[in-house]
Amino acid sequence: MQHSTSLAALRHQAGTILIGVCAGGIAVAFHAAMNLAEETRAELAVLAAGHGWLATVGVILACGLLAAMAVALVRKVAPEAEGSGIAAVLEAPRTAGRVAAFRVLWVKFVAGFCGLASGMPLGREGPSVQIGAMMAVLLRRHGPRLVLFRQRAVSLGAAAGLAAAFNAPLSGVVFSFELLRQPFTIRNCFETILVSAVADWTCRVFHGPVLELPIPLEGFRDWHELPTFAVVGLWTGLVVIAFQAILLRLARWFHRLGRQDATAIGLTGIWGCLLGGILFLWPEVLGIGHPLFHQAITGEMTFAVALAALAARIPLTAVSYATGAPGGLIVPALLFGVLAGQAFATAFDRLVTPIEPDFHAVCLVAGMAASIGGLFRTPLTAMIMAVEITGTYACLLEISIAYLASHWLLDICRQPDLYAALGRIHADSHEHPPAGAGGTAGRWAFPPPIVTPRSP
Repeated sequence: MQHSTSLAALRHQAGTILIGVCAGGIAVAFHAAMNLAEETRAELAVLAAGHGWLATVGVILACGLLAAMAVALVRKVAPEAEGSGIAAVLEAPRTAGRVAAFRVLWVKFVAGFCGLASGMPLGREGPSVQIGAMMAVLLRRHGPRLVLFRQRAVSLGAAAGLAAAFNAPLSGVVFSFELLRQPFTIRNCFETILVSAVADWTCRVFHGPVLELPIPLEGFRDWHELPTFAVVGLWTGLVVIAFQAILLRLARWFHRLGRQDATAIGLTGIWGCLLGGILFLWPEVLGIGHPLFHQAITGEMTFAVALAALAARIPLTAVSYATGAPGGLIVPALLFGVLAGQAFATAFDRLVTPIEPDFHAVCLVAGMAASIGGLFRTPLTAMIMAVEITGTYACLLEISIAYLASHWLLDICRQPDLYAALGRIHADSHEHPPAGAGGTAGRWAFPPPIVTPRSP
């Protein structure tokens, strides 16, 4: 850390505030689009239920068409909008001058809507990060020249996007330094806090001062219960290992078969039709997963349902992300952690001793931190986000123990952080593209893999 206390000129601080306002505002619009997608999918299912099997087939085909459109827009218009977009944000300081930021913005909106409306169980936080970064690039290139450096604009916009995605300004700050690798100086720290706070304030103007996943926690855990949360972390680590193995295998398979645009779009269309069929069997496992979050937090979910939901969401999310459709992995990781914590708490209640509501709540939050931290190897982001979106600041020690256990398990199993592994697959698959192949070869490359320490 540099100890200089100098800050940028006032006009550059005004630029930071402008980025926070605009990134927060566009994140609100993106969330509204995602909520509309969820509502559209639910209305399609209700419509089909009252109009016979022909309507059911029509809805299934509509889901396939929506999924195919999501990937077609990415492949044909804006390859930088693929997946969560966080890897593209890491690359943006070098490529933002060549990337049409406005094109990425509208593709992320439209393709994200199509993907979520089709039922793909992906998150909105990764797209919010990229949308915030691209908005900052647009402001710097076409607005008042208030932000001095392109890299600063990208970093500030990305932090603002994540802060607005979860109403969690501290999470945006630590995410910017830990995952986006922003240099940690006093000036950078102040500006990142400022832009995240402004984005969060802008979001709360529209949504109110609400927690993303409120979990009540009143008591204080006894010292003899602390080792229990290491078991929560180990169990969640096993879930993370299973998801990562499935996702990486599917990503390799899809990149190998889907080098031609038409093939990738066709495969995604078929997958969308399968999601449409699931819509009539178990709609709760599709989309963001709000019903599953609610059932787990309120304690209405049984052990069997928690395991079944995990068994369904892991492959559904892995296949959906492997297609390249716009969508993030942080919300799915949060849900994996909640479901793992719910399964552990219900099993503990049945097999060991009756549990209190506070013990159940801490298991859920500990599972969140262990899942996020295990997948992305970001301890600060994992712990701060878990407590900030739930309001459970009193259980930092418990979730730290769970994270350490999860990290230790993945470390001894030699599991890389997920973004680095996906980056290597993407780079390898496009190193020698076939003649005449479409896709993103040559237009966008992942950044070098993120090097993480081998010990917690």
